Amino acid sequence: MRTRTLRAVATGALAVMLAVVGTGAPARAKANMVAIDWVSAIVSVVGAALAGGGTGSSQLDAAVRQIITAVEQSEQNILDHMDALASAEVRACARTHAIELSDIEHMNNSVRMIWAQNATACATLATSYLATVQSKSSADTIGVAIGEIYAIAIAARARAGLTSGIETLVRDQIRSYETLIAKLAPSCHEDRYNEYDERGWLVLTEIHYTCAAYNGDSATDYEAYIRARLVKGPLNRAAVDAEATRRTSRQIAFDGLPVLRTLGV
Repeated sequence: MRTRTLRAVATGALAVMLAVVGTGAPARAKANMVAIDWVSAIVSVVGAALAGGGTGSSQLDAAVRQIITAVEQSEQNILDHMDALASAEVRACARTHAIELSDIEHMNNSVRMIWAQNATACATLATSYLATVQSKSSADTIGVAIGEIYAIAIAARARAGLTSGIETLVRDQIRSYETLIAKLAPSCHEDRYNEYDERGWLVLTEIHYTCAAYNGDSATDYEAYIRARLVKGPLNRAAVDAEATRRTSRQIAFDGLPVLRTLGV
């Protein structure tokens, strides 16, 4: 049952990846983000790798090839984004592996295994950096790159036959996105406005909820009651919270987490 489920997930995610790469869908979080659905690409590779097809299976080869193609097609944008990373170590390893991915098919498997282990170390380093960085701007920048870094590392391990560590990498990426959501949470406050009639009875109540992200974006909504009866709302605080950070990598994490969790690792 697990094998059939993973194959189904891999096939569906690969179709999504093909559609995204082919259409050049706009980035949702920032104008300079790379418009590739890295999470769906990762799900394709993981599903194919864990289904037991081996490094020579057509499903796995196709999934890995899609990541290679996505990196090649957007290489300059990816490298430009890597240059913005505050951590010199993460910047160096992320750039290196993005550049070298195109040559993965020209490596013998011994070299490929070493390279895959180094790519794994880079992903682990990126997660550690995200966990410790204090600047929200720096967290946002690494948050954009996390998907790219993990896609390369997981594709490298799958292609080298090092499947035993893939599930751990997925769990680390999930943890990274959870960290990102917490670190980039907006600052929110709630205001209540009451109106009374001439007898002093409460007639109208409005509850306004406003959130502001670190980058200056904000969102607000409210609910209203007339004589204790809800006439506007109810207020969805979580939606306001998410709307305020829609142009940060927090949105990428929100979108990616449910998809990664379908793998059940």
